[in-house]
Amino acid sequence: MWVASLLMTACSANPIPLPTSTPLPSVQVRLDPLLEWSKSAMQMCSRQIPERNWVIVSADDPLSTTGESTVHIYWGSETNGSQNTFLLTSEHLVIVVNPTLPVTSLSLAELQDIFSGKINRWDEIAEDLPAAEIEVWYYPPNLSIMENFFRWSGLSSENLSPLGLFAPHPLELRNAIAENPLAIGILTTRWMDDTVEGITIEGNQNTSEFPVLAAVTTSDAFLQEWLFCLQNQIR
Repeated sequence: MWVASLLMTACSANPIPLPTSTPLPSVQVRLDPLLEWSKSAMQMCSRQIPERNWVIVSADDPLSTTGESTVHIYWGSETNGSQNTFLLTSEHLVIVVNPTLPVTSLSLAELQDIFSGKINRWDEIAEDLPAAEIEVWYYPPNLSIMENFFRWSGLSSENLSPLGLFAPHPLELRNAIAENPLAIGILTTRWMDDTVEGITIEGNQNTSEFPVLAAVTTSDAFLQEWLFCLQNQIR
């Protein structure tokens, strides 16, 4: 009876509360889809700074609009003098063609005429080029790569060829150029590989180099450390 009473007392004792962990503060990083090549560097820096919960979302992801982002990383047109904007690196815009197309350069006027639809066939550029229609690829006008392309080329959304094809992402555009020997399109240096060929644009005095920027909405020592890590990795 004494043993049974002891067991009953032990079973009815109040459970000892387990300690609860405090959730880590979250940092939402909103990333321009054009800069998705930097994700691996972001993930590495996030592992090095475990004091924050780093949430990286694409700027075109609906999740990125559910709350205010702490950091917005984007391809800008010029360096912002604001205290809350930091230069991470820079990126060059490149005109690319299929490697099998025997063209290494275009004049700025020829580039403008191709993308505006005034020139529709490659043999209008040179007799040794294919007697076939040019397949022009670009992006929706609201993407940062198109904004910088307009600044660099002197074109605008109003005078782009209506026969051009839209790519939602640089990866899709690169694949399209690689699959069609008559195609031409726009990439940045970080999206280049051996399936496409960059060509020289002669006579263009505008720079094709634009800054990669980080705009932050809060002051945090761990965030500053994360940005410094990212800057070193992607440079």
